Amino acid sequence: MKASALGHIITDYINSKGDTVSPKKLQKLIYYVDAWHLVHFDKQIIEEDFEAWVHGPVVPELYHELKKFRFNNIMVVNDELDSADERIKKNAKKANLSEDQLELIFSVLNKYGSLTSYELEMLSHSEKPWLEARQGVPPHERCTNKISRQLMKDFYSSQIS
Repeated sequence: MKASALGHIITDYINSKGDTVSPKKLQKLIYYVDAWHLVHFDKQIIEEDFEAWVHGPVVPELYHELKKFRFNNIMVVNDELDSADERIKKNAKKANLSEDQLELIFSVLNKYGSLTSYELEMLSHSEKPWLEARQGVPPHERCTNKISRQLMKDFYSSQIS
């Protein structure tokens, strides 16, 4: 599925819990959903790759789509009067997500969703996949190195106790 489609599910879910999502926070939540999806289903959930940008993992295509929001929260605009739950179900069905996959997404969001974008950034900065991708690049310099999906799977698999 496209990162933007997963982004709709995440935004609706987080909003339904009374929290907000900025573009930076959404990027990190998509990263963690994809990482844990690799661990549990042995395949990525989104089509696009992550790059190791200054502020953490980023899907460049999604960044360009959302940059109009700048540092503001993403607002779900809905003309159909559906509830967040109904929109999530519609988007999950469009993406052919199984119940198990949706449960995993919710589980990851319950773990990481209450963290701020800054806390998520700092967390990703302390973890091997982002650190390895940025190896040799100074902390505040632009970097478009891809984050290895295999390294993501290996690292997060090792975090299971």
